[in-house]
Amino acid sequence: MKLFTLLFISLLTARFGYGQSTEYSVHLNSGFAAYRGSGAAGIHGTVLVVPDPFDVYLHSDRDEPFTSNPYGTKLGLSYGLAAQVQRVTAKGSVWGLQTGYEVLRSRARIYVVFNQVDAGANATGHTSLFNHGINTHPFFGHRFAVKRAHVDLTAGPEASVLLRSHEEGKAKADGSTFSTRLNHGHPDLDVRARVNVTTYYKRTGLALGYSRGFTNYQKEQAGVNNRPAYLQAFRLGLTYRL
Repeated sequence: MKLFTLLFISLLTARFGYGQSTEYSVHLNSGFAAYRGSGAAGIHGTVLVVPDPFDVYLHSDRDEPFTSNPYGTKLGLSYGLAAQVQRVTAKGSVWGLQTGYEVLRSRARIYVVFNQVDAGANATGHTSLFNHGINTHPFFGHRFAVKRAHVDLTAGPEASVLLRSHEEGKAKADGSTFSTRLNHGHPDLDVRARVNVTTYYKRTGLALGYSRGFTNYQKEQAGVNNRPAYLQAFRLGLTYRL
């Protein structure tokens, strides 16, 4: 009786597991990031402020150059590395989890420099804002067979635990060059929605993705308006199935 029970359980397990597979992969990502929302620095750009503690007009609680609004709408080059595990069923359903480290970089145009010599000199340059984070992305979707390739269309939430945010900028005005490099306050967690299209041929693949953030970064920027700025990311990556 015990032998029959064990045999039945084994056959039942094999039946439910038939045609299913678990896949492990690593992803090397690149792409672009930028901010959207009414609080982002738009096409006109932003201002680089060079404080002078003895100048009342330029009075500021900061003693080093800073960008008045570093949340730019211009795309900046980003990069990251992730590991992924996913389950593919016999009918082509896909569900899994991806986690990794990523640096999302946006850019803002600098069109004016405020400094102790000229309060409002026209300028050319830009500021880049770097956000370092650990991403977790559970997803679900479907696999399509296209000749000898597999195409996975997936979607799901994404949560990024932010570790650091810093700006690096440079602008020229009236023959002088001004620069900024400083850390920024940032949200602890950035929550996003994400969609992916990944094409596999044998063990290698190409992944495309888009993430739309719902966390307002402007809340962490002192002395600014309350208009929101949300981060979005466009990804292009290489993947390898182990």
